[in-house]
Formats: sequence, structure tokens, C-alpha cells
Amino acid sequence: MDTIRASFGEVIQPEYSPLIISVALAAFLGIVIFSIFSYNRRSYVNLPPGNLGLPFIGETIQFLGALQSEKPHTFFDERVKKFGKVFKTSLIGDPTVVLCGPAGNRLVLSNEDKLVQSAGPKSFLKLFGEDSVAAKREESHRILRSALGRFLGPHALQNYIGKMNSEMQRHFDDKWKGKDELKVLPLVRGLIFSIATSLFFNINDDRQREQLHGLLDTILVGSMTIPLNIPGTLFRKAIKARAKLDEILFALIESRRRELRSGLNSGNQDLLSSLLTFKDEKGIPLTDKEILDNFSVMLHASYDTTVSPTVLILKLLASNPESYEKVVQEQLGILASKKEGEEVNWKDLKAMPYTWQAIQETLRMYPPAFGMFRRAITDIQFEGYTIPKGWAIVWTTYSTNGREEYFNEPDKFKPSRFEEGKPLDPYTFIPFGAGVRICAGWEFAKTELLLFVHHFVKNFSDCTIIDPNEKISGDPFPPLPTNGQLMKLIPRS
Repeated sequence: MDTIRASFGEVIQPEYSPLIISVALAAFLGIVIFSIFSYNRRSYVNLPPGNLGLPFIGETIQFLGALQSEKPHTFFDERVKKFGKVFKTSLIGDPTVVLCGPAGNRLVLSNEDKLVQSAGPKSFLKLFGEDSVAAKREESHRILRSALGRFLGPHALQNYIGKMNSEMQRHFDDKWKGKDELKVLPLVRGLIFSIATSLFFNINDDRQREQLHGLLDTILVGSMTIPLNIPGTLFRKAIKARAKLDEILFALIESRRRELRSGLNSGNQDLLSSLLTFKDEKGIPLTDKEILDNFSVMLHASYDTTVSPTVLILKLLASNPESYEKVVQEQLGILASKKEGEEVNWKDLKAMPYTWQAIQETLRMYPPAFGMFRRAITDIQFEGYTIPKGWAIVWTTYSTNGREEYFNEPDKFKPSRFEEGKPLDPYTFIPFGAGVRICAGWEFAKTELLLFVHHFVKNFSDCTIIDPNEKISGDPFPPLPTNGQLMKLIPRS
């Protein structure tokens, strides 16, 4: 609960003047009073059962507290047991209806711009940008996805596998090899962020990477807190970090633009060059604000939610020798077909079906995201209840991924459940979302995860988790080993 204490317990610092303190408190009280009146006006519709909690704060503390625990699904499970699969609450400043189960997932994900629209918490939009692909809607959203697809789509990714291979092997050589024991989490964080900065900006300087890494961590922590922009809060710190990040990225934009004009860059060197040279069907380029906001979102999406499955698949494979051996044999078979010094390519990734099943099972057992927010753009009738226009809506992976009714023995690591020819019930397993807002970088994430497992097997013959009972929790998400996942590695001869 450190995040929550920092958000509320350190709001006012001693060095600020009485005037600033008075203004901040007045603003906060004003919000609370306005929220109370707003809540009183919501009783005329047939709302789902539930508890809106305190004005403005709602049940945010309980929600974030659950996400920071070893059992993040408890926030949803407790309310489903009490109220059913449709219930109301209030999260991060918004009255919210939570939909649990495949029917709720289908309603949200198949009705974008019809019944619902993308609308994350105000803190998220403020920090990641209203001109990002996560916030844009309809035609603007389609154009941005097209721009990102030039770099993140399957055809484009084939051109970058060599660079990803080189970055991974260099990282294993420099950071992993020669150590009997090591903490996996900090190393994976460094690796994933290095790949992102290399492929997105062509940044290879470790000092600059560390600066960007620190800023991103501050933004991520602040994005899921109460959006109080007053001194001492994590949200205020995150806003300052975003301003500094924009300053650095804008300098990169200007530098790359000069390179493109002088012919020193071809336009497909990295994501930055790709976005700067993109034009829509009418010949209109992206604005600098659109580029900045989408870099902020892509750094988040390519980093935090990828680190989690990359770390945890090693934990699950090490704890399940039979599955680990199947992955090893699959990867050794691919290595045996290669000449000396030849790396895996796009075709080889298609020959890793069991490895991909193991990754999918990791995503099922430890979803990197609890779900997603939307906003009702009209009154919605669902399961006998009314979801009022303007209310937030949440669909959640926790209502299906770990449920016996959808996955037999859900607490067991069973990659075989994802074998081809074993269709899952629709909308029960959607780690990257679905519909028109399916994650724009899901192919990128899949490629990165498959390559990581390949390079791990290539470099190490076995691994052991030092503490198999280490706590897995989020801060507030994604789920990660709290002590960094210490492992013993045996190098491959």
C-alpha cells in the first residue's frame, strides 16, 4: 500500500506556503462537495447493485490494494459473490460499472464507438496523452493505428528481428553469463527497455536509457493514483516526469527531422523515423503532439506489460520440468537447423507452437493487465440494469482467466490447453484485448517473448528458482516477483 500512502499521506510538504496549502485544500473540498451532489442525482436509473464508496475516492483504495496483493482478483471476486457479475463501484474519480465474464467482455469489446468509447482514468489520459492511440476515437484512431502498423505490423517486424536478436544476445553476454545466481526482474527490465529505446528511437547510450527509464517508472506509478495535482502526490511527480520526457523526445524529433531532410536517414530506421514520414490518405502528417503522446503510450505498452510475462514464464517453466523440457527440445530443434552464427528468423517463430502455448498459459495465469476502462456514450441496458451515459465501464481478465467454469484446473500450468484445435469459449482469454482496439503492439510483444525464450534456452541448459514461494504482486500492476526472482542458472556448453 506504499503507493496509496504516498498519494494521501504525503500530500502537503512543510516547505509550501500557507496560501498554496489553502488553495489546494479548497480545491479538494470543492471536488468532494461537487461529487456528493453528483452522486445524489444518480438514483433515478435502475443501476446495478454495488457500492459507490466515498465521493471522489470511491473504492479506489480497495481496488489498488487488491492489485498490489498476491490475489488481485479478490476485488472482483468479493463483489461478484455479493452483487453478481454486474456491479457498480467508483474508481479513480469515476462512477463505474464492472462487467464480469465473457458476456460483459463481448459487450464492451464488440461495441466500440457504438455503445462505448475508450476512456481511461483521468490520471492515465493526462499522463499518456489525449492524442495517443489509446485515447483517439473513430477515424483519428484508425489513422494512428495505421501509422503504428507501419512499424509494428508482421511485415515490418520481419525487418527488425535481426536487431532484436543482437540486442538480446549482447544482453545475455554482458549481464547474465558468468553468474551462478542472479535476479531476473531487474535484468529483464533493462533488456526490454533497451530493445524499446533501440527500435523506437535508435538510442543505444546506457546513460540516456537510464534517464528515460527513470522517467517512465515515475509516470507509470502516478498513472494509477488519485489524480490530485497538488504538491507531494505521486500524480504531481508523474506530471513533472512526463514534461521532462516530452522535452527529451522533442529534441529527438527535431534531430531526426533534420536527418531526414538532409538524406542521412531513410525513414525506416526506427519508429520515430516511421512516424515522422507517415502521411494519411489525404497527405496529412502526424503532429508533434501526436508523436509525443504515442511514444509515451508505446513505451508503457512495450515495457511494463511485457516485463511481467517475460519474467514469470521462467518461474513457471522452472516449476514445471515436463513443460520446460518440451520448450527446450523445440528450441534445440530450431538451433540444430542453423549454421554457425545464424540467428532465428520470422519463419522460425512460426515453428515454436509449444513455446507460444507456454507463453499464453503464462498470460492466462498472470494477466499483465487487470482489464481496461471504457465510457458509456449512451444509456446501456445489460442484464436487466441500466449503465448510465457518461459512466466508466470496466471489463476484467480476472473474471475469466482463473475461473474453473472456463479453464479446467485453472491454478495449474497447462500449456496444452492452448493447442491448435482446442478452441476456447469466445471472450474468455483476451490478453491483448479484442475488436478495433486490440493492442496495436501485440505482434511486437509476441515476437519479443518468443525470441527471449529462444535465447534463454540457447544460453542456459537449466534454471532453478531459489524461492519458489516468493510473493507475486503488482504495484499496482502488472504482477511481478516482489524480491526480483533470484535464480540459479546452468550455462549451456
